[in-house]
Amino acid sequence: MENLSVVLPKSQKTVPIRVNRKKMKTCRLKIYPDQTAIISVPFGVPDDWIKSFLNQKSMWIEKKLEQFAATSGYASTHEVRNGQSIKMFGEDLIFAVTQSNKNSIYREGRNICISSIDINDQKNLMKQFDRWWRKEALDFLKTRVEELYPIIGKYGKPQPRIYLRKMRTLWGSCSVNRQVVTFNQYLIKAKPACIDYVVLHELSHFIYPNHSKQFYDFLSIHMPDWKERKKILDQDVVHGL
Repeated sequence: MENLSVVLPKSQKTVPIRVNRKKMKTCRLKIYPDQTAIISVPFGVPDDWIKSFLNQKSMWIEKKLEQFAATSGYASTHEVRNGQSIKMFGEDLIFAVTQSNKNSIYREGRNICISSIDINDQKNLMKQFDRWWRKEALDFLKTRVEELYPIIGKYGKPQPRIYLRKMRTLWGSCSVNRQVVTFNQYLIKAKPACIDYVVLHELSHFIYPNHSKQFYDFLSIHMPDWKERKKILDQDVVHGL
């Protein structure tokens, strides 16, 4: 990829923009939670046009970067340290790490209590936390799918299997043919109402496997406030859904 840059109007900060040229008909600009900005453009589009487009979008770029900076607590966790916070179901939870002769982890109130044989072994702490987090996420998402499944079940659709994985830009995806819904394992950082929106969004694709008017009409019938939930998710978490 080549690199260009744009000057943000408010802060006057120069931000690098990665340019990805590919076979496509329109351009697409995306800002990621790690502050990376990538513009994808068709082959043959000149740099001058891209620079002009980026200048036109500079206010939007700055706004998105500010949103990500304000919600950095929703980013994936890279360290587990005593007193450090992490989002879970929209709340700030605190790591309480203690030395012990065996490893254990559980939630108590607003604390995630982690006992470890070696509290300085970050690799082991992260492995321990990641395993616990994935179980919590999978258990919760399975209950939400079971709760919302009857909405599509009455149309003769089988209940899909649930998988988790780390996603960079999506909260969820579905494979209608394979009867599978895959969720971002960090979705449980969001508020429960927002999680339900993502779950119903993906389940609705088994009825309408696109983003047509019929799809959104169906979503509105069964979750009239989905736009508000999505707005909260975008503003609070800002993870690219």
